[in-house]
Amino acid sequence: MHSQYGRRKEALFKDHPNVLVEIGAGYGANFRYLREGTKVKVIEPNAGFKNVLNHRAEKYGINLEIYESVAEEIPLSDGSAAMVISSLVLCSVKNPPKVLSEVKRILQPEGKFLYLEHVRAHKHSWVCKVQRTVKNSWKWFFDGCNVTRDTGRIILMAGFSEIKQDEFSHSTLFIPIIPHIAGVAIK
Repeated sequence: MHSQYGRRKEALFKDHPNVLVEIGAGYGANFRYLREGTKVKVIEPNAGFKNVLNHRAEKYGINLEIYESVAEEIPLSDGSAAMVISSLVLCSVKNPPKVLSEVKRILQPEGKFLYLEHVRAHKHSWVCKVQRTVKNSWKWFFDGCNVTRDTGRIILMAGFSEIKQDEFSHSTLFIPIIPHIAGVAIK
């Protein structure tokens, strides 16, 4: 995934604060894009990732706090985060508007939410037809991933004060995840 997303993530995460929150960190794929010594408060409901997260945090010099919680119920105080990041997460959460509400709740005034997500293709495109065809089996094989979720629109409707969002196509043989967005949403 680094070869596919590396440059974009490096640009997106380059000016991060010394402490940030990551929702759905999985196996810690974003740690390589953070400065050594960064403190990352990880919101990760899958306890099975704990060992690999600790290993990768050590490898990249990340100070790690793991919260075994879903992103719909972030166990952090209001206004406690300068930045929240996510990549390839909002497709699989149960309630994306609730997650974004939680992100806004924990962000400080002018705090930033940085994201990279695959999204639903344009309505009448052949990719959208493929997404609709494989939707149910894709969820089963890929841990609840919803390839027909209009994540870009959900973010735009979440009530952030400013959003800079880019659409791009991902070079992959996995047709359902070709369309992507990356952006910064400011509280």
